[in-house]
Amino acid sequence: MTVIDEWTGRHAHALRTALRLTNEAFAEQLGISPRTITKWRERPELVPSPYLQEALDTFLKQAPPDAKLRFAANLGLDQRPLPIDDSVLDQLHTALGDLARALARLQPDDPRSPTH
Repeated sequence: MTVIDEWTGRHAHALRTALRLTNEAFAEQLGISPRTITKWRERPELVPSPYLQEALDTFLKQAPPDAKLRFAANLGLDQRPLPIDDSVLDQLHTALGDLARALARLQPDDPRSPTH
């Protein structure tokens, strides 16, 4: 699970979008004004109060698994390397070779000659 040491507006905005909540709904659940949510989006470096830090921790802990994945992705934290399938890589190399040969056939012999 993603752990945030110090929440910022950027983190809060990423959580709101991961939970798929409107500014108003997120603000209501946090007990703050929607304008505060807007400020977090506009000024991502803002650090919420300790009380809100705890509330955001709780929201993240209680979020469904798919929302936690979206949250990590929104922050660019989901950077796991994808496994490379050698057979797919071979197919890509073959396709690129075929494409290069097809493009070469379409090119005129003299690059200065006009194409019709």
